[in-house]
Amino acid sequence: MKKILLVFATVWITVSGFAQKTADIGIWGGTSAYFGDMNEVAEFNAFNPNFGAYFRYNFNARVGLRTMILTGTFAEEGLIEGVPWTFNKSVQDLSFQIEINYLKYILGVKNTPFSSYVTFGLGVAYFPYKMDPLLIESFNPDHIKGSEVIEESVIATTLPFGIGFKYNLGRRLGVGVEYQMRKLLSDKFDDLDDPLAILNNENEEVFYTSGVHNMDWSAYLGVHLTYMIYLGKKACPAYESKKK
Repeated sequence: MKKILLVFATVWITVSGFAQKTADIGIWGGTSAYFGDMNEVAEFNAFNPNFGAYFRYNFNARVGLRTMILTGTFAEEGLIEGVPWTFNKSVQDLSFQIEINYLKYILGVKNTPFSSYVTFGLGVAYFPYKMDPLLIESFNPDHIKGSEVIEESVIATTLPFGIGFKYNLGRRLGVGVEYQMRKLLSDKFDDLDDPLAILNNENEEVFYTSGVHNMDWSAYLGVHLTYMIYLGKKACPAYESKKK
């Protein structure tokens, strides 16, 4: 977590040093959901609190670059091969995303009051992983997970993308709603790492998932409040040109 915060702070200081008058900061709050190996999961059925903050550098009225950090809870229950399975864990998520507005949008400008948008980028997620071979054996007696409980912390690469809508509330303040998903390049998010892997009749290990080809996805649904950074007595020429 400390490493993620250090990276976030470094990017914040570096980018804001070049673009103090063409950037926004914001806070984010909402809930989370999971998609993966488990079946009969009721997505967003329960509220899992997640909060975060972001810094966005605006290249122009259409395109921005966002650095975002989220932290909160993922908790789900469902079935794996007909056997009940649950997990509950805290997750920290750091992402760098391109944000593209459908309409021209500049925070605080009356003739660009709102826009829908899409985002996509690259990130990392940090979360705990616990594998109990006795639990795996309840639905896969021929598993190859050994006999020892494994507990570790995982840093997984993610591929985030999402959609949203934002609206001006004033000269410097805006609000929005957003839905984002992340493809996790790890199968350990739900404490089920390739759970159906077996040893076949030829004594060969049979795997079904890998880092890229696995079932685990995370999702976030929430609202955000944005404040425009605008320092100095005179408007930045580059920023003013975006309004024309």
